[in-house]
Amino acid sequence: MSGPVVRVAVPVPLHRVFDYLAPAGQDVRPGCRVRVPFGRSQAIGIVVAIGVVAECPAERLKSVVAVLDAEPLLAGPDRDFLLWVARYYHHPVGEVLLGALPARLRRSDRAVPLEEPAWGLTPAGL
Repeated sequence: MSGPVVRVAVPVPLHRVFDYLAPAGQDVRPGCRVRVPFGRSQAIGIVVAIGVVAECPAERLKSVVAVLDAEPLLAGPDRDFLLWVARYYHHPVGEVLLGALPARLRRSDRAVPLEEPAWGLTPAGL
């Protein structure tokens, strides 16, 4: 069984968003990245809305493959601003939303692997 319908912006040169079924039992919120089937491959997209009425019949909807973020990367005001930017400049919404993220977040599941340290204070810095 799948969850509610989510609207996802995928970074493609199309001026629209796409509807998917949320995975059952997983918390999906607007502003989170998800991996979705797109054509013959998969794409990383940003959830724009949740609990919407699908634009196509329910039996044609595909399910979200994976929810990549526990917390939204784009909070409400940031997401609303980027959606406004896409409308104002007549630019595809998926390209605007994903373009606001660092390149590594657009391509992979995690920004920094948990096993690798990022920055640290050296003994000389103490």
